[in-house]
Amino acid sequence: MKKIFSAIFIFLFFINISFSQNEDFRKEIDILHYTINLNITDFQNKEISGNTVVQLSPRKKDLKSIKLELYKLIIDSVFVFNQKISDFSYNGEIIEIPYLHKNSEGECCTKVTVYYHGHPREDLAWGGFFFTDSSAYNMGVGMETDPQSFGRAWFPCIDDFEEKASFDINITVPEKYKAVCSGVLISEKKNPDGTHIFSWQLKQDVPTYLVSVAVAEYDEIKSVYESITKRKIPVSLYIYPEDRANAEFSFQNLNKALRTFENDFGEYVWDRVGYVEVPFTSGAMEHVCNIAYPEYAVDSTLFRETLMAHELSHHWFGNLVTCKTPEDMWLNEGWATYCEALFKEQVYGKKAFKEFMRENHVKVLTQAHVFDNGYRAVYGIPHDYTYGTTVYDKGADVAHTIRGYIDNDSLFFDALTAYIKKFSYKTASTYEFKDFISSYTGINLDDFFDTWVFTEGFPHFSISNFTVSKSGKQYLCEFTVNQRVKARDFFGNKNDVNLYFIDENINIIKKKITMSGMSQKYVFLFDEKPQTVFVDPEEKIADATVDNYQIFTDTANYDFPFTDFSILITKLKGKAAVQSTINHISPVNGENQDYEISKEKYWDIKGAAKGKFSAEGTFYANSDEQNLGVEFEDLVLMYRPDESEKFSPLDAEQYQYDAVQGIFIIRNLKFGQYVIATEK
Repeated sequence: MKKIFSAIFIFLFFINISFSQNEDFRKEIDILHYTINLNITDFQNKEISGNTVVQLSPRKKDLKSIKLELYKLIIDSVFVFNQKISDFSYNGEIIEIPYLHKNSEGECCTKVTVYYHGHPREDLAWGGFFFTDSSAYNMGVGMETDPQSFGRAWFPCIDDFEEKASFDINITVPEKYKAVCSGVLISEKKNPDGTHIFSWQLKQDVPTYLVSVAVAEYDEIKSVYESITKRKIPVSLYIYPEDRANAEFSFQNLNKALRTFENDFGEYVWDRVGYVEVPFTSGAMEHVCNIAYPEYAVDSTLFRETLMAHELSHHWFGNLVTCKTPEDMWLNEGWATYCEALFKEQVYGKKAFKEFMRENHVKVLTQAHVFDNGYRAVYGIPHDYTYGTTVYDKGADVAHTIRGYIDNDSLFFDALTAYIKKFSYKTASTYEFKDFISSYTGINLDDFFDTWVFTEGFPHFSISNFTVSKSGKQYLCEFTVNQRVKARDFFGNKNDVNLYFIDENINIIKKKITMSGMSQKYVFLFDEKPQTVFVDPEEKIADATVDNYQIFTDTANYDFPFTDFSILITKLKGKAAVQSTINHISPVNGENQDYEISKEKYWDIKGAAKGKFSAEGTFYANSDEQNLGVEFEDLVLMYRPDESEKFSPLDAEQYQYDAVQGIFIIRNLKFGQYVIATEK
């Protein structure tokens, strides 16, 4: 065993050395500019050919060689300045070029030209370079590659998130075709053989994964957007001719998305707003000024306009400020996903925003751990899940919870605008983001990040021991706020929890408490008697619950979205407030000798009414989700007034949809806790 352990140790030791060396070469030179000159006319063989000129400066003295990345293409020749280099090496991934020009550290600049050709590769999972019979295009990341930046699929480069440079891109294409690239179009030239050269320029420094080319027969839909500083920004949609009318409809809210993100994060700084249609079947890619947009989304509907907004928002989160490492990817993708919600909020209102965030949060609670093979923190995500559900959707949950924690929209958006300005054209780590937002707002975010960013799973906040007694002319309200945990052992500190107390007249009295650890007791005095208390009523915390509340002034049939509960108010002479919360955690004190209680979820149906009130409640249940090992017909709905008591079975009406799902209807709804169970 010792020999086996020693062999493994030595192997890992050399792997680590190799990895370090592999990482180090990216730090040895500073790329200043790329000029990419490619011929993309060979659609039959699906090959590209040409050269890339790399302008660079050494970052260290006595640099022995220059290493550039190029993935599985054929190198024809290499030049340093105008001198042909014959003793370079290439292993299919890294070109190593002897460096004989002894300029001093930081001197500008060495020019390396690499001539190459071949069939560029697709990534095994997502991204890379694609050919069809009538188009060629890249998607700038490769989700299986390491690092995931995948500019090396079509030009030699230093290929990570940190190294940024400007670009000139000159693409030769067949007659009638257009080459659409990042930046702005400088010129179009017709060659004697009928081919065309499209020359594009991107003046701003960006990482290699954000640079793109797309070649096809395109129509261009042009417009001009006036920025918040009155700058005229050209907008161009390069679309297949047959999809032109579809695109005009599907992109009708593009300017509203631009205005939303400018108002929230500062001016759009790039020289062009651009989308290019591609025959990709699995999403889009946020290339600077030239978003690769799938043809299935150009469909004459608004169904996928959040995808349009998501990719556009990367021009702030990702393109302008880039995550420093793959482990920081939530700064790119989590915030871009949250920007979809902000777009919804601006264009369709607060209700649409809340519904988007509820749906997103349900996905996080029920699917992220399945898709990502376990409950994970948004920071420090393993390579295989860099572009997983945790990063995107839980990242959006965390962004939303930061907004609630700062609890001042003006300060929140001002801080993000200042952050983006501070780190423009640079990279930022999660720690740098935390420290900057803390400094700008004056709110220490250390405990918040420990709870929401650096720890897997979820906290859960609830109220127990709620009592009200007379105290002179006032009412003394005593209660305990509890923090429980789902898929984690860590109890967060300095948690802000908003509470709505509902008094006898159904007035709302707003309070905010800060609690740490497992539980804390609180005492408040009220002029009017509180009937109940709603926890996080405005849904500012992405904990292990999904909830929403509603005020009623008449009979109503209302579905509480994404909580698997609806209410039919059959009698109301006065006013009522109801909150439905589905808790994605096992109930406290849930043991029962006769019934197996679900450990997956339970309901808190809280409410108060002034005047006569009666209602029916409908609870949706799926036996697979309850993890009780039975079909729907064997499920039972149980009830208790609060967690101090035991659950008891209800005589509920049961209607089955199929073998695993259906509903329970309670004709005389009582406020309290409900749970699904099965007889032992």
